[in-house]
Amino acid sequence: MILQASAVGPIALELLNEGNTFTVHSIFEKGLNMVDRNGELIFAGTDENGTFPFGILLDRQTKQKIKSYIRVGDTLTFHNNRLFHNCFEMVFNVKILPLYMDFDHANINRLKENFKYMSFTSYESTDFERARVLALINRLHDPTQNLEKTFRYFIGRGQGLTPTGDDILVGILYGHFLNNYIEQKHLETLKSLIKEPLTTIVSKRFLTCALDGVFSSKITVLQHDPSLESMKSLIEVGSSSGMDTLYGIYMSLMKE
Repeated sequence: MILQASAVGPIALELLNEGNTFTVHSIFEKGLNMVDRNGELIFAGTDENGTFPFGILLDRQTKQKIKSYIRVGDTLTFHNNRLFHNCFEMVFNVKILPLYMDFDHANINRLKENFKYMSFTSYESTDFERARVLALINRLHDPTQNLEKTFRYFIGRGQGLTPTGDDILVGILYGHFLNNYIEQKHLETLKSLIKEPLTTIVSKRFLTCALDGVFSSKITVLQHDPSLESMKSLIEVGSSSGMDTLYGIYMSLMKE
């Protein structure tokens, strides 16, 4: 059976061309994750949670067909611009998803204005109350600080494929790229820590991309459309991932 990808992210395409052999890591409603022999992750699925630079975009019908054939642990190989499984092959004559890194064009003032209509009070009864997150953010611009212990508190803390602490860190990093304030020393510390087995392989991928200024489309849309509708669309991602990310963005932008 020959199937067609709809689009592919630049990071995913690079991994496909470098890799050759991939193993199915996990399967869920919106798609699947596969990893190469170095543990680098690619998501293949629909765009209900946005598009990803490390993703292969599929239409819903193609996603369902793949899910009917594939199982965790299956092997896929990539060559000649095609991804091969023992039940199908997927053709990649498709557009490459853009990377929106034009942070300078973001309307930060409007974003801040719309945050006034959002409530994050629910975090006060969690491990990530405002004071704790703010304490981290206020130290990120100080090169004399050692934040390893604080980062270790956040990384991997929470439930799910992307734990809450990681999603908040992704939001904080997005806020940094909108309005640079994090010292390079602390970015290097975080980059070093996520190489350790402290969190899920999915979270590691999101954090690695975020450190390079690369985010999902549900986040980067805020640069071009910082409306309540865009914020609400991000909130809909996952069970709480979108809200957690937005909380991190909010805290980093409203720190003053």
